[in-house]
Amino acid sequence: MTPHSSISIFPMVPWTILHFLARRWTFFSRCLAIAGLATFLPREALAHAFFTTYIQHQVQIIVGAQYIDVTVDLTFFEEWSASERRQMDANGDGQITQAELDSYLKRLEPQLAAQVRISVAGSELALVPLYEPEVDLLGNDKVGPWHHRLRLLFFAPTPTSLRPTDVIVIEDGLWSGAKAIVTLQAEGHDGCVLKPEMPSDVSVAPAPPGGARRFTVRCLRPPATPIAASLPPASVPLR
Repeated sequence: MTPHSSISIFPMVPWTILHFLARRWTFFSRCLAIAGLATFLPREALAHAFFTTYIQHQVQIIVGAQYIDVTVDLTFFEEWSASERRQMDANGDGQITQAELDSYLKRLEPQLAAQVRISVAGSELALVPLYEPEVDLLGNDKVGPWHHRLRLLFFAPTPTSLRPTDVIVIEDGLWSGAKAIVTLQAEGHDGCVLKPEMPSDVSVAPAPPGGARRFTVRCLRPPATPIAASLPPASVPLR
């Protein structure tokens, strides 16, 4: 054999083995192609493919010296959005008007407010709606399997008894019968430091009947007491 000669290994391998390897490579190549496509798909496309029966629950809590603010954003994917849009469409013409949307929110508002609760160190606080509920149809006012968002904003006075290691729990009983994707964001103001405790799996099954999803935040450092609150009553200026 000359220095530049070569030899092929394929004549030495039985055809049945080559055929098996070729089929395996085709399958592997398809898997790589699907994985690569998923990498570049937008979030909306992935949600469409995997989460059509889910509702995303995004909870944000901000703790300051005077108030605790709680925001709950719900994103309804195809099946649940279609169900809620049918309820919005009062006259059944397949299109949701602003008047129908306002009426839908007015009917739901008392239930929505009652299904979000907050407690600090085991003591429940009076959570008050900050604004009226808001619905964003995401540019599509038709009835059908689309997406839409619902935003709820609440507040409660920050308890003066808040201490380090106290646990703050937000209970979300909204659409408890639906499978959910959950996220939690915690932010401290006025020197407050918070640590959110997220579940190991952000995709969760429906809550137990009559139950609620619990979002837990640990206070590592409470907010500084406002200067006005630390003065004697006679020194506090009148509004």
